[in-house]
Amino acid sequence: MTPLMKIQPFIQAYVQAIASVLESDVTVVDRELIRVAGTGDYSEEVGTAVPHSNFFRQVMESGEYGIIENIADNIHCAHCEKRAYCRELANLAYPIFQDDVVVGVISVIAFQEKQREIMVKKTEKMTEFLKYMSVLLESKLYTEQAKNRLEEQLKVVQTSAKGNWSFVGTSKGMQDALRMGQKVAKSDSTVFLQGESGTGKEIMAKMIHDLSDRRDKLMISVNCAAIPETLVESELFGYEEGAFTGAKKKGAMGKFELADKSTIFLDEIGDMPLSVQTKILRVLQEKQVERIGGTKPIPIDIRVISATHKDLEKMVEEGTFREDLYYRLNIIPILLPPLRERKEDILPLLEYYMAYYNQKMRKQLKGFSHQAKQALLRYEWPGNVRELRNIVEYLANMAEGDMVQLSDLPDRMVLRTAKDFSGFSLEQIMGEYEKKVLSGMVKPNTSLEEKNAVAKSLQISRATLYRKLKKYGLE
Repeated sequence: MTPLMKIQPFIQAYVQAIASVLESDVTVVDRELIRVAGTGDYSEEVGTAVPHSNFFRQVMESGEYGIIENIADNIHCAHCEKRAYCRELANLAYPIFQDDVVVGVISVIAFQEKQREIMVKKTEKMTEFLKYMSVLLESKLYTEQAKNRLEEQLKVVQTSAKGNWSFVGTSKGMQDALRMGQKVAKSDSTVFLQGESGTGKEIMAKMIHDLSDRRDKLMISVNCAAIPETLVESELFGYEEGAFTGAKKKGAMGKFELADKSTIFLDEIGDMPLSVQTKILRVLQEKQVERIGGTKPIPIDIRVISATHKDLEKMVEEGTFREDLYYRLNIIPILLPPLRERKEDILPLLEYYMAYYNQKMRKQLKGFSHQAKQALLRYEWPGNVRELRNIVEYLANMAEGDMVQLSDLPDRMVLRTAKDFSGFSLEQIMGEYEKKVLSGMVKPNTSLEEKNAVAKSLQISRATLYRKLKKYGLE
């Protein structure tokens, strides 16, 4: 739903008020050229596509007002599907903005010759009037946006109160990390989370924030690796109006300002450019931030949690990470162990996410076969818990029966673990893989001709194919 359509009742009342002042009909169209509101005949067309889209599209693309003084002679109306019975004589339109982007058009229509003459004669004054009406709509959109942000923040607070952090497992390494996180949550000390990708660093940061005295405000998360180097400073520190080409009017707050009285989570801090590291150090030391192009510092009260999968000590030795910033961040270090080092947590995690996806996707998976469990336990899990969760979602979609079999697992998992299948015969291993291949080629609705084609492509007889399908329950 477009921003304008979200406040459609307000806009409908708005255009009716404008129409009574101008004594002409008014309509509003969104970015998708759908009529959001209208008066007169157009009040019956709300929610439908406008026929004279070329004119409105031109106004949106130019960002400037447009006028059709005589619709009968205008090129934009030449191919309109309603041209033969259109009653419009003239049309004056002005763009509606949100964050400097055109999101729609507000338009005044003349249906009578007298209205058309007034529009042409007083174009400048009517355009100025529409400009102010557009600004008021922009203000309403901004208010609605702020309201939605507040609602999202309240949802986060409500979720936080429930302590929903999705930590599963009883391994010593994870329990030690959890105890440490819970212990330091109430303080404002800087926390440094170390661990491979997918070990749950962001979940740990959220847990610490949710248990802190700052939990009533939204934690601000920044993925340092995902921000282009040219935009890092403006994203973190904000900027003043006119600070650089393309800067928004009135400037913009940075992430540090947004995190005032709350927590800022700097994920993948090891990817931060050296030039920006200096400024971050200054923010941490002085508890104030200065926007790009600004002249006065802005005091902030923040709690910093940072995380990385990189070896920052080695980066300090190599000169790619500031030593003073490293020691400023590494006050409370917490290590989250990789999944391959806490094998006892794999089965509880598998069961947890199976129950989760059963509920979410309305599935009825009951568990894992012995062979599937052994393969999952032997797998090294380079993507850690994130990879395990993704695998369970894959299985919830792809598993043929109510028990996950070895043949249901992705090929890469079967092949990586096949070398360590102690306790399984080669015939059992190959049989599971053969079943996986056949289940992918022969579906329940596969025709006789298609089965013959499969047998031919596998270079086996039709009888052999049918025997194997029966063996694996794939008839």
